Amino acid sequence: MYIKCCLGAYRGKIYYQYDYRHLNGELFSTLRPTLEQCRKEWEQAGRKYTYPEIVEMAEQAVPFVRFVDPDDPRFANPPSMTEAIRAYCRETGQPEPKEDDEFIRCIFESLAFRYKEVLALLSGIAPFPIRRLHVIGGGSMNNLLNQFTANVINMPVVAGPSEATAIGNCMVQARAAGLVADRWEMRRLINSFLSPAVFLPEGNGEWEEAFKKYQSITSKK
Repeated sequence: MYIKCCLGAYRGKIYYQYDYRHLNGELFSTLRPTLEQCRKEWEQAGRKYTYPEIVEMAEQAVPFVRFVDPDDPRFANPPSMTEAIRAYCRETGQPEPKEDDEFIRCIFESLAFRYKEVLALLSGIAPFPIRRLHVIGGGSMNNLLNQFTANVINMPVVAGPSEATAIGNCMVQARAAGLVADRWEMRRLINSFLSPAVFLPEGNGEWEEAFKKYQSITSKK
């Protein structure tokens, strides 16, 4: 019998055969609409960036200047995402981003810090210690965000597969057809032909200090 589990941290989403290995999928999906809406605004202003260019801009931007709560309702579908980010910074006493790279860095760092908070929730309910974070789906292709996440949670981040939804659907159908016995066999099969990337923590404590700053700011809202 497959278990359906629904937790508050997951915004009411129901997961197939939940067993504490899932991450907060809502957080990963937050990155694309937030960043995509910013990109649309920049394109309308005549500035078009590829994803490699976006990652490079984030790497070169000054770190730990401003943060937002990625789960704040104002970021769900605002008329202007850049203005929503500016407004959040104004209301929390932070410098407003002006350049595009400042917006991108703010989004990436804020997501990494939010992952750390959700990981703490998972650690509190898991009956075993969590020693690594496995990122799946489209978010796993963002190497810079994966590295940021490893830095702030201070444990390895395993990234991939990026096509997790399609692979998961195939495995569920294989299970229904009796081609695989259980989720353990599903994982062994997937691991036999996929090699996820691994990101190890870097830094000397600056990420932990920045996380405290993030918590202080986001707790004001």
